[in-house]
Amino acid sequence: MSDRIFFDTNVLVYCYTETEPNKKSVAVEFAQSPDAWISTQVLQELSNTLRRKFD
Repeated sequence: MSDRIFFDTNVLVYCYTETEPNKKSVAVEFAQSPDAWISTQVLQELSNTLRRKFD
């Protein structure tokens, strides 16, 4: 049995960063894992965070 990867909002925000390329590459690698799990709450927090950042 493989371990599941459960994401926090901060890790997903790093998928969109342009100022932290090392953290971005690690976050994208984890996000593409077939064992990745994201809760509805984390998706809502990500949506709110990205909306505020890019408004």
